[in-house]
Amino acid sequence: MSLRSVQNLARLALASAVVTSFMGQVDAATALSIASGDAGGSETSLARDMSGLVPAKAEFAVVPVSGDCGLRNIEHLLETPDISMAFVATDALYAARDEEPLRAARLRLVANFGPQEIHIVARSDIASLGDLAGKPVNLGPEGSGSALTGAHLFTALGIEIKPVALDGAAAIAALQQGSIAASVVLGPRPVPLLTKLDAGSGLHLVPVNFGGPLETSYLPASLSHDDYPGLIAASVALPTVATGLLLLTADRSTDPAFEINIESFITALFSKIDTLKTGRHHLKWRDVNLAAALPGFVRAEAAENWLNEHQQQGAPKPVIEAGMAAPAFGKDQKEALFKSFIEWQRGKSQ
Repeated sequence: MSLRSVQNLARLALASAVVTSFMGQVDAATALSIASGDAGGSETSLARDMSGLVPAKAEFAVVPVSGDCGLRNIEHLLETPDISMAFVATDALYAARDEEPLRAARLRLVANFGPQEIHIVARSDIASLGDLAGKPVNLGPEGSGSALTGAHLFTALGIEIKPVALDGAAAIAALQQGSIAASVVLGPRPVPLLTKLDAGSGLHLVPVNFGGPLETSYLPASLSHDDYPGLIAASVALPTVATGLLLLTADRSTDPAFEINIESFITALFSKIDTLKTGRHHLKWRDVNLAAALPGFVRAEAAENWLNEHQQQGAPKPVIEAGMAAPAFGKDQKEALFKSFIEWQRGKSQ
C-alpha cells in the first residue's frame, strides 16, 4: 500500500482521532503531538512518559495521539501540520523510502529506540508458526508497522496465512472468540496490552526462532517471565526476533515557531532521559541510547546540536556511520539494524 493511497484514509483517521493530553486541556496551536500506536501499545506508553517532561507553564505541551507506527504515521508527519513527531517501525520507514524517496528524505531522526520485539499471540492449539499455515492471522491495520513486519515475516518463512486487519484490542477479543488463530504484536517489551493476559485467557506466546531466512532482516531477541508473568513461566526465555523503533520529526525549516518548540522538546527529552529510566516509566527507556543514528537518514538538527554540546570530553560519540540504508528487507537492512543493535548495547552498558 503506497503512501499516496493511504493519504485520504490517514486524514480521515486524524480528523476522528481522540487526542488525549496528560497535562490537561491544551491549545492545538501550542501542542506538539506525537503519533504513536494503538491504546494498548508500548509506543503510547512511551509518548505518555514524554508528555510529562514539559513544565505545565511551558509555551507548548506534548500530546500523544493514537497511530499505527507505520505508513499512516509517516503520512501524518509529512502532510498534517498538527502532528509534530511520530513513532515509526524501521520496516515502515524503509518501505516509505523505497516508495517515495524524496518525500522520505524530509524525515528527521529524533531518537533511535533500538530493537522492538515481534510477539505472536495465539490460541492454545497453535504450538509453532508452522501451525498457522492456511489460518486467519491478524497482522494489524493495513499499512501499520505490525502489518508490514508481520507480512514480511511469514513470507520469509514461506508460511501462507489468511491475513486479517484488526487493532490490538479487537484482535485479542477475536482470539478469545476463536475467529482468528493468532495475532502479530510489534512493540518494545513489555507491551501493555499483553501484560494483562494470563494462562486463564487461553492464549500464549509462540516462539519465533532466529536463523535461516530471518537472518537477512531481523535481530535475535527473547521474551521472559519478567516481561509477561501471566504468559511465560519463570526461568523461560522465549525466542523471538526484533526490528527497530524510531521517533521521527519532519523538516519544517520554513516554520520557525515549530522549530523552536521541537528544539525545546528535544532539549527536555535528552536532558531528562535519566529520569525516564527510573520509576514507573516504560522499561524501554532503560535501553535507549540517544547517540544511536540510522544509516541513510538525517538526525534532527536540535538533536545533533545537543549531542555535540554534551559529548564527553575526549570520548568519541558512538554514532553509526551514515550511509544510505539498503532496500527494505535486504541484506544491508540487516546490517543497518545490527549496527543499531550494537549502539543500543553500548548505551545499555554505559
